[in-house]
Amino acid sequence: MALDPAFPSLSLIALSTLVLIGLPGLGFLAFSNARARKRGDISRIAAEAQRHDAVRLVRLIAHDLHEQGLSLLGQAGQLQHAGVAGAEPISTSAGLLLGLADELGAYGLPDSDAHILREQTLDLHTALAEAVAAAASQLGSGRRSWRLPSVAGPSLMRADARALRHILLRVLANAIRHTGQDDWIEITLAPHPEGLALAVQDEGNGLIRTGAASVPDSRGIGLRLALARNLMLAHGGRLEVEAQAGIGSRVNLIFPAARLA
Repeated sequence: MALDPAFPSLSLIALSTLVLIGLPGLGFLAFSNARARKRGDISRIAAEAQRHDAVRLVRLIAHDLHEQGLSLLGQAGQLQHAGVAGAEPISTSAGLLLGLADELGAYGLPDSDAHILREQTLDLHTALAEAVAAAASQLGSGRRSWRLPSVAGPSLMRADARALRHILLRVLANAIRHTGQDDWIEITLAPHPEGLALAVQDEGNGLIRTGAASVPDSRGIGLRLALARNLMLAHGGRLEVEAQAGIGSRVNLIFPAARLA
């Protein structure tokens, strides 16, 4: 609405009144925003400090687990060299501790470094054979019956070599843990509607205690497979678990079609 030139004094009074009313409101709003920003900054600083402390604690735990794993591995070697029975379970426990130390160490990495993928074309059959050999070496004198997929199946895929090795080792170590002497562990590769499915199946205790309900998916899979699942997600895939007490378990690694070379 235009100011009436016939009443200049009234118009000036009206403008002055509006300014006097508006300025305190604007000042209060600016003050409130500044306080909100300050509270947000304090919250972010506190959250970052808590995260830093948590990462430091995780790294310390990983270091201690690694030391204990190496100690157990050395003791198992001494017992085995002396011909004393009972070296196998100690060696297996040592391997599991070292694996957990690796996983915790990876969780302690900054978010920017944890899932950086350095992709290359890999032969999946070769990667599987190497992972099986590495997992079997952790058994010491223990044995598992390994059933590997036919080399005629899918082979080449784009992935991070270190991450893929970690995924396979964790899944195989999980199968070893839940199986006994000479139990079989079968690995299969098959086309999947989404791309490719790599399955690791065993005849162990089903990942769960006898009498417990079955585990239809990957919820509650624990630390051993949690990082493997995260690395699968980083590759655009997923990890699923099927288990039945007293029958066995099956871990499915689903890779997207975009990964196939």
